[in-house]
Amino acid sequence: MRKALHGGETKNESEQHGIIDQVLPKSMYAVRLKDGRTVRASVDARARHGIVRLLEGDTVLVHLTQHDPTRARITKKL
Repeated sequence: MRKALHGGETKNESEQHGIIDQVLPKSMYAVRLKDGRTVRASVDARARHGIVRLLEGDTVLVHLTQHDPTRARITKKL
């Protein structure tokens, strides 16, 4: 679900802030969301160019998938 904001920007409701709990094998991360859920996340292909390294405790912006609520993509390091 996208909501139109002023100036043509959009806000995606499936994006949330989270904290990396654990670095997993094969470039996967366990991310704890603000609501307490834990999801497995990989780094988005576009964000891979700008993010150098992710460590436990880093705050990230994740995009939750619609098909599987336990999976997400990391889109930005905050």
